[in-house]
Order: sequence, then C-alpha cells, then structure tokens
Amino acid sequence: DYIIDWGNENTFPLYLQSLLDKSSKHNAIVKSKAMMIGGAGFDTPWLTTAPDNLIEIWGQFMEVAAYDGTRCAELNANYASTLYQTVAPVAAGLQVNWHFAHHGRYGTDTMRLTITDLGADGNYGNGNDTVLFMGDFSVDNTAWVVNYGSVNSLGRSMRFAFEAVSAVGGNTQGNLIDWCDFGVGVVPAPGALALFGLGAFVLKHRRR
Repeated sequence: DYIIDWGNENTFPLYLQSLLDKSSKHNAIVKSKAMMIGGAGFDTPWLTTAPDNLIEIWGQFMEVAAYDGTRCAELNANYASTLYQTVAPVAAGLQVNWHFAHHGRYGTDTMRLTITDLGADGNYGNGNDTVLFMGDFSVDNTAWVVNYGSVNSLGRSMRFAFEAVSAVGGNTQGNLIDWCDFGVGVVPAPGALALFGLGAFVLKHRRR
C-alpha cells in the first residue's frame, strides 16, 4: 500500500518525519506554532506543481482538528497547484482502492482527485496517459467527509493527484485533506465491502 497519513509526532510516517523535526535542522522547512511548509519531495514522495515547490501541513492549532492524529494537509501553500505522487506499477487487472478525508475551512470547498495511468513510458503528460478516475468532491466546514473508491490497474505506474477547484478562503486557504490511503490492500468503509468486485465506485462517509 501507499499510505499517506499526516498522523502526529509519534506516528508520523518516516518519509514526512522531517516536517516535524523540532530541531529545525532542515532549511527547506519553514515552521510556525500552527503549521509547517516544507519542500515537496524532501523526505516525502509527494510533489507539487507549485512554482516554489512548497506543500503545507497543519498541526493541532488549526481551527479544524485533524481527522486522524494531529496533522492534516491543506491544498495549495502559496500558489494554486496540484499535490501528487507517482506510484510503482501494480499488476494489470488488480483493483486499487483509495480513500481520503476532506474538510472545508471557511465554508464549502471543492477539490479534484485524478488517478492517471502513465502509459508505457511512465511519464506524465507525454500523450499516452489514461485517466482511470477523475472526480470533484465538495464539503462544507462542519465535518470531515471520507471518500472511498477503486480503479482497475493497467499494469503501469499511476499518478494520484489532488487539486483544489475552489475554496471560500481563496486559492491558498481551504480544502483540508487527511487519512489518504491507496493500494491493493486498502480496506474501505464497512458499508462499502459489498461493493468490491463490482468495478470502480465512489462512496462518501461523514464524520463530525
């Protein structure tokens, strides 16, 4: 599985641990009491299309408590951009499941998840990509909503990309995400178990 759980200081994934290093020894990271902005690709598999190459992680002083642990990410640090990760090929025909938690900040925010097969060359944007899933998700600022779904692998590398579509706070404030997970062994919400084996699907679950 490819697990993206912003977690907390004790359970934070090792590939993002540097964002929480209290020694501030990593120059790529700018910290405040509330949030951390770190260079994409720096001890993390996540990349961004932002020109300054920064991603934004919020801690426990955010007005919205994280869905899981004490950390969550906010789409767009300083620029409208896409937060994405390219994952290694999964055998063709296998079902790749995914889920993520989404929360508005100042009102109803909308984001887009796009899952793309990168074709034989494994590179994005070279004309041989296949979009396996694209969907917009809207949520207000009263509760976290968890979205679930699945795609069938074509046997090549895949790009999972989160993009802010609109936010009440503007381009750089809104669309909080947490508890992201995708892979062959990812388990959906209990009510969705019966849907597996029926092809691609999307399910929502709301939690205050």
